[in-house]
Amino acid sequence: MSTTIVESWSGADLSQLGPIYPGVGWEVTLFVLGVAFWLLFHILQARIEKKEFEVDEAAARSKERLARVFDEEARE
Repeated sequence: MSTTIVESWSGADLSQLGPIYPGVGWEVTLFVLGVAFWLLFHILQARIEKKEFEVDEAAARSKERLARVFDEEARE
């Protein structure tokens, strides 16, 4: 079974064939999808890290933590 115009590779003029790989014509679509996925990943990752940072910052600013930190500094 042949899926290209080539019946035999023995005498084929390869300069006249053009692309012979799977997915011919999908290059631009796949590139756009790849860039969109890349951007979406970074946007979602930034949101996740911002939420985690806010939780950590809130914990660091709690009165109990601040009192414990400053009490330890006073002892030294």
